[in-house]
Amino acid sequence: MSNKKEIVVTDWIKQNCHEGNFLNLTLSSDQRRVFRGKRKSDCNQELQLQLPREGKLNDGDILLTNQKKLFVQIIAQKENLIKITAKTSIELIKVAYHLGNRHVEIEINENILFTKSDYIIEELLRNFDVVYSKVEKKFFPEIGAFHHEKKSLS
Repeated sequence: MSNKKEIVVTDWIKQNCHEGNFLNLTLSSDQRRVFRGKRKSDCNQELQLQLPREGKLNDGDILLTNQKKLFVQIIAQKENLIKITAKTSIELIKVAYHLGNRHVEIEINENILFTKSDYIIEELLRNFDVVYSKVEKKFFPEIGAFHHEKKSLS
């Protein structure tokens, strides 16, 4: 049974919401894949996630709660990443292939790859003609081919 004061996050909001109170919930890329469980908002308010198990939590998503006029906004946390660039597209494709072959998450942008900072990955990158550096930014890795995302019917 749920505590009356407990804030339960229940679903994604379907339309723009400008009225009400908002709690920010900053989550890493890994945490944005987990739809159930206890979390703490940025202001240390206890939250219970009970979201449908399909879809994904995106930066800027607004979530409904069991409390009238109280919403939760998702904020993607900045993470320690490796930024990878190359002189040629083929070299960057080779790196993406080898990272994917090791099941390493990557964010793919035009002529740039990002992956989580890891000394083993840095050692791998030394085998390629690429430039890499450590950066701190929000991480949006590609979703796997077999991930089932919530489909809109409209």
